[in-house]
Amino acid sequence: MSNSEEKPSLDDLEANIDSMVSVLESKAPPAPDLNKISKNEEKPWKTNVKSKLKTREAILTSIDDLLISRGARLILFLPILVVILFGLAQSFSSSDPEWWQGGVSELFLELSFSKSVYLLSLALMVTDILLLFVLHYLLWVTKRIFQIETEEIVSTGITFRSAHGYSEMKAVIDGASNQLNLTTTLMTISTLMLGLALIFPSETDGIPVLIALSTGALLSGHSVYMVSNRPRFNTVEPWGLLEAFSPPMHPALLNRPFTDVIRAHVDPVLAVRFSKYVSSFDSDLKKGVNLSDLQEYLLLMLDMYRSGIIEEEEFHQSLSEIVDSRTIDQIINHEDLGEETLDRLLMHARERCAPFFRLNDRMRMHLSSTSKDDIWFDVDMENLTLGQANLFAYVLNHSGEVQDLILRVQTPDFRPNECVYRLRSEPQKEPQRDSPEYQRVSASMSKSRIVWQTLIPSSMGDATVTVRLEDSSGNLISGKVLTSQVRSDLFTRLRMTTGAVFMFGAALAVISPLLPFAARLFGL
Repeated sequence: MSNSEEKPSLDDLEANIDSMVSVLESKAPPAPDLNKISKNEEKPWKTNVKSKLKTREAILTSIDDLLISRGARLILFLPILVVILFGLAQSFSSSDPEWWQGGVSELFLELSFSKSVYLLSLALMVTDILLLFVLHYLLWVTKRIFQIETEEIVSTGITFRSAHGYSEMKAVIDGASNQLNLTTTLMTISTLMLGLALIFPSETDGIPVLIALSTGALLSGHSVYMVSNRPRFNTVEPWGLLEAFSPPMHPALLNRPFTDVIRAHVDPVLAVRFSKYVSSFDSDLKKGVNLSDLQEYLLLMLDMYRSGIIEEEEFHQSLSEIVDSRTIDQIINHEDLGEETLDRLLMHARERCAPFFRLNDRMRMHLSSTSKDDIWFDVDMENLTLGQANLFAYVLNHSGEVQDLILRVQTPDFRPNECVYRLRSEPQKEPQRDSPEYQRVSASMSKSRIVWQTLIPSSMGDATVTVRLEDSSGNLISGKVLTSQVRSDLFTRLRMTTGAVFMFGAALAVISPLLPFAARLFGL
């Protein structure tokens, strides 16, 4: 088959349209609006199935937010409460407390205090399992919707399953499912063991072993839940899958900084929807403005607006310079992909790439100062490195002539140990003093040379990174030394420590009664 007859790959399409999240080439058919696909492109029954699943997912997500993963967080606290009850029941296994005897025990059918507590524990464990099954169903619904939307995109001729980040995102979703399966299995085993222990008479020799196995399975299941740190994602909101996505790659040299940073953190499904959204404004742009300019300018102005740098009136005024007011309203008030979604993308990028936004803030302060060096140079990276570090370097040329520069990143504590970038920096024209701040910032961003380098820690502890800016002859212009702590954050360490304690307790709970039982079994 000839090349002209082959389906365009996502990489080719993304390369041909330089947009924030565009994955379509100009000659390819427009990407489908996943909420409004026509009946000619999709079978009616599939549309109905997807609509029903969306409704169910919205209800289940509300329950999850209120009771399970957020809000009351019953999935976290119920197993801990059961462990406390297990300890309380074991403490009074031989005799009942004085206050229990008499009227109190009659309320519980004359059962012993220990057995009553175990029955309460059993009820809480059944409740916990029901909540876990709610999460199972929610995850299944989300995965099914994700599959349907994938099929919708693939049916348009895009090799979506080969997109950057698709396999990684699918692996995260499948990993969350596997973790939930393991936790549910262990909790179910614990519940069954406790139920069996309560069925047999209290004088049965094997009851302590069943209680021990139940305790061990309970602690193991909750330990898996604590250590795994399952990401929360959904398809209810347009940005709901962002937590399930991490960029497998990103540009090293940012030509359109905000566009490149945001695009790197947009999941493939949302990227396809944005391609349709952005392309729809092509005919509304003013002369000399293209879609790439609109995207970069929109994100920059929105960031300044949300940061309090410009007011709402200035925000609308800045956008009116490249599009008409009617188009601005369409952009801001879009039902799914409007201002709220853009805000979410910015907040998500701030969490993942905080050094970029800090440098952007420092550049604005630099532009407001009266004294300027020929070359403004600044770098930033995370003070606390979790997994990987994002190093950003800004170069802004005030010398009035083109500068050929060399940027060196050297570190013994990260991989790669050394990176060299050759930069050609165009001179920055001094804007008029009476021009609005957003115009000065926009002009400076377009002339800035920005490097984004990902660094992988080689070991835990203190780490240093040296960044040198040299001229074409190797003479030092400026240099920076950055330090970072390579370790997990406090919450992660607490979670991992708690999980390890639970797992250790599970081992003790299983082993302690089995040893004397095995000794009696073999006549020792």
